[in-house]
Amino acid sequence: MSSRPPIPASSAFETVARGAQFRDRIAIVVHASPDAIFRALREVRLSDMKLAWLLGEIRYLPARLAGQVTAPGSAIPFFETLIAGGTLILSDESPREVITGSAAQLHRLNQAPRRFATRDAFDAFSDPAHEKLFISIRVAPTGGTGESWLVLEHATLALSPNTERKFSRYWRLIRPLGAFVTWLLLRAVRRRAETAVSGVPRGGWATLGSGARSVRATPEEKTRAMVGDGLIDKPIRSLTHAVTIARRPDDVWPWLAQMGAGNRAGWYAYDLVDNGGRPSAVRVIPDLQRLTVGMVFPALPGVTDGFTLAAFDPGRFLILEWKPPDGVRLVSWAFVLEPAGRGATRLIARARGGRRYEFRGLPWWLTKRIIPIVHFVMQRKQLLEIASRAESCETPGVIEGAAAA
Repeated sequence: MSSRPPIPASSAFETVARGAQFRDRIAIVVHASPDAIFRALREVRLSDMKLAWLLGEIRYLPARLAGQVTAPGSAIPFFETLIAGGTLILSDESPREVITGSAAQLHRLNQAPRRFATRDAFDAFSDPAHEKLFISIRVAPTGGTGESWLVLEHATLALSPNTERKFSRYWRLIRPLGAFVTWLLLRAVRRRAETAVSGVPRGGWATLGSGARSVRATPEEKTRAMVGDGLIDKPIRSLTHAVTIARRPDDVWPWLAQMGAGNRAGWYAYDLVDNGGRPSAVRVIPDLQRLTVGMVFPALPGVTDGFTLAAFDPGRFLILEWKPPDGVRLVSWAFVLEPAGRGATRLIARARGGRRYEFRGLPWWLTKRIIPIVHFVMQRKQLLEIASRAESCETPGVIEGAAAA
C-alpha cells in the first residue's frame, strides 16, 4: 500500500460539487480493468450486499410509508434503483468516471426527493429547504499492474445556512454509517469484477488513505476475559476489535494516553464527527502524557463531560468509562496492549454497553442493530490511525510521562 500513489482528485467532480460543505471519499483496490469494474458497477444488485440493503430499508422506512420512495427489488441492479429514485446522471465518461446529482431534504427522516427531467432543471434548482447530493464513482490508476482504485466520492451542498445547520447535525450521525454502506457497495462491485476476470475475488481497500490491514479480533480475543470487563458485569453488548502494530507497546502507549477531543489530541477517527473538524494529532504531545484516574477524556470539543479514566497501567492498558450524574455506568471502553513478538504489539479494544445505554434516544430494538455498525466504522478508523501514527513516528514511547500525578 505504501508504494501506491495518492488517489487523484477529479477536476470534473470538483467543478460540479463546487461549494459543497460536507464531503467524504472511500476507495478500494480492484484487480481488474476499468471496463470490467464499470461493467460490475452497472450489474451489482442489492442482493449482493444484503447488510447494506437492510440498513437502507431501516433508514428509508418513513419515506416508504409516506409513499415518497418505493422499495427497490433486490434483484434490480443498484445503479438502476438510483436513477429510478430521482438521481440524475450529470456526466458519464465510462469506464473512467460517472457523476450523479440528486436533491432532497436529506436532513429529514422523510427526505422527499425531487425529480428533474433535465440537467438544466437540476442546476437551476435552489429551494433553500433542500440539499443537493453529488456523487463521483471513478477508476484511477494505482501504479500497479492489473489493478485500479475504485473511488466513490460524495459531496453535499446545503442550499441555505439554515439547512446547513440542520444537515450538520444529521451528518455527525450518518457519516460513519454512510462510509460503511459505501464500503459494502464498493466491495460488492469488486467481487463481481474480480470474479468475472479470474473467478477469484481478491482484496485490499482504503478509506482516505487508511491501510488495508484487518481490525478483526480473533475468536480467542473476543471471548476471553479482559481487564475492564468487571466495570459492566452483564453487558447488553460487548464488541472487540484488534490490530497488530509494528512497534513495541511502549511506543504505542503515548497515542492512547493523549486521546480525547477539544484540548487533547483527538480520537484519531473521523475528526468531523468527534473532534469538531480539528485534525487529530500526528505527534506525541508530552504535556498530555500525565494521567490521573478520574480525569475526563472529552467526547466532543467544548463539553465538560465525556469518558472518565477508570484505570490504567502505562504500556499495558487504559480503561475508559462513561457515567451519568447518577453514577450508573453506561459504557466501558478498554484498550489493551500486548507484545506480539519481534517488536510488535497487539492493540485490543473492547467496548461494553450497560443496560441503560441508549444511542441518541433510539429504541433498543433499533439501537442493537445500529450500534455494532457505527462502532465498527469508528473503531476501525481509530485503530488504523493509531497504528499508522505509531509506525511512522520515530520518537520512542513516553512512558515515564504517563505516571499518575
